Amino acid sequence: MRQDIVGSGRGSMRHAPIHDSGSASLGRSKTERPVQTHGEGAAAAESHTATTDAMFRSRLMSYVRAVNDQAVPLTGCGERYEDLLDYVLSSVPGCRVQRNTLNHYRTEEVDLTIANDRLCNGLRMLPELFLVECKNWSVPVDSTTIGYFVNVIADRGCSLGILAAAKGITGRPEHRSRAYAIGAAALVRGLRLLVITQDDIMRLNSPMDVVTLLHHRNHSLTAHGTIHLG
Repeated sequence: MRQDIVGSGRGSMRHAPIHDSGSASLGRSKTERPVQTHGEGAAAAESHTATTDAMFRSRLMSYVRAVNDQAVPLTGCGERYEDLLDYVLSSVPGCRVQRNTLNHYRTEEVDLTIANDRLCNGLRMLPELFLVECKNWSVPVDSTTIGYFVNVIADRGCSLGILAAAKGITGRPEHRSRAYAIGAAALVRGLRLLVITQDDIMRLNSPMDVVTLLHHRNHSLTAHGTIHLG
């Protein structure tokens, strides 16, 4: 809190004029701001959160429009989809993203590698490092592709991978068929596979929605014993 000091140096402070005891400005600058109450602080924090969420939603939709831009060649759509997932995960407190990393033998490339500080308002239920594979396909992702991604997760020494499959995955969860069978087998090996879709992304309105979505998918994976999109 800023206060006015009359004069300069020790001597000047000793001879500073004394205000009348009845003055409302005793020992205080006339321009000093009043102390903010708890209610005012909470309102300001809520306003800041609302502004942040609105900015998140606006930028999210900008990335979505870029992905769906029909003028963009198909070869560029994949990169723009990675841009979208990069933005979504970077918005979560404590998450840092590294893009398009090849392994030592240059035989496997990971779209996104996430370093997660597991902050209390971030992805605290997920491990410190995990991988993200981005598939902006017009059809569901098949079991062969998912099996390959599971092996990449294991090869990189991770325990979790997120598949961003725009149109979902093949098979039926109740029958544990095709891609769902791969998810169940991976879980037995101690490898967790979460799937998010384009519909999931379109429902996001804030960074906390990202946290809620991924925590829920992680919880459901254990509860159902395989990938679960509900």
